[in-house]
Amino acid sequence: MIRIEKGLEKIGCEYKSLFSMSRYTSMRVGGLADLVVYPRSHLELMIVLNLLTSFNFPWTVLGGGSNTIIGDSGIKGVVVSTKKMREIKILGSGKVVAEAGAVLGSVLNKSIRAELSGFEFAAGIPGTVGGGVFMNAGANDGEIKDVVEKVWIWLNGKEIMLSRDELKFEYRKSYLPEGSVVTRAMFGLTRGNRKESERRVKDYLDKRSETQPITISNSGSIFKNPPEIPAGMLLEQLGFKGYQIGRARFSEVHANFIVNSGGASASDVLKLIDAAKKEAFLRTGMLLETEVEIIGQEKS
Repeated sequence: MIRIEKGLEKIGCEYKSLFSMSRYTSMRVGGLADLVVYPRSHLELMIVLNLLTSFNFPWTVLGGGSNTIIGDSGIKGVVVSTKKMREIKILGSGKVVAEAGAVLGSVLNKSIRAELSGFEFAAGIPGTVGGGVFMNAGANDGEIKDVVEKVWIWLNGKEIMLSRDELKFEYRKSYLPEGSVVTRAMFGLTRGNRKESERRVKDYLDKRSETQPITISNSGSIFKNPPEIPAGMLLEQLGFKGYQIGRARFSEVHANFIVNSGGASASDVLKLIDAAKKEAFLRTGMLLETEVEIIGQEKS
């Protein structure tokens, strides 16, 4: 670890030791990470990843932490955070290039100011470009796959570009090469009307505030929607609205959200997930699949 810290200091990259991941994720649960590193650009990200790889040291890349549950045991090794990789460039012909750590809402706002349309579906999605590409984030009848044109990834020590077709997007899923990391992405938008875009975004945000627990710590939708029924509706029918373990509970506003009432542990959250999975299978035969990423502890 000392060699890694010296290497990071030589690069000039900020890092923090023994960092509590409950301060990092939107669910506010999780144990310690040995080291959290904050590269400031996609170029510095690649230097950091090459450094860690050269030392054969375990690492995990995280974006904003909005769709992630970190186990109580924390994360062994290095967490590479993309939170400071926020550059967004508006190019000609409706093209927008954003680094992996850029928040989707920031891409949306900058696009609207440039009178570009097509990214309005991302209103209220708290994730980053990297996470959005990884899971094909979507809402409001739109998905990342609808607007992304190119994605650059770090793989085997260098940056390569992939087309949208090469990623083979599916519902809440992309097929990134194993071991790769998204560094930046290009979106193709169309010329639009700023006031109309702002109106649509306001409508989406109003609806979100009415139907989701946005004022309390949570990690977004817990389960992917099965083909037969929305996950929230299924969980409500199974009686999980308001169901609580420890300081975590399924939201009374939307049953597909688990909220942290204050002081919840990752174990509380994972027990709720496990209980919902078992009940759904026993009573309906459906296999619920988690939409959130669970890291640092055996998945439920």
